[in-house]
Amino acid sequence: MTLTTNSFNGNGAEKSAPLKTMKIKLLRNTRIDGKFAESGSIVEIDDKDGNYLIANNIAEATTGKAKSKKSNKSDGLDVSDQKVGTRNES
Repeated sequence: MTLTTNSFNGNGAEKSAPLKTMKIKLLRNTRIDGKFAESGSIVEIDDKDGNYLIANNIAEATTGKAKSKKSNKSDGLDVSDQKVGTRNES
């Protein structure tokens, strides 16, 4: 007797349901999928994990856009050719 498992979807391939995702805003620092995530950041996470974090008051549901992690604060500043003196110069 031979046991075969090639009859799931015809060619031995299993199909899983697509993951539902949601956006949440973190209320505390936590780890998501093994990576550090800061409080206040908005992340997209699968529905099951998102509901768990919301139920435990670690996150809240949101529809906002995710913030960029780092920004260049010098964007838009004027360039100056003038030399800035030190405290010892009068």
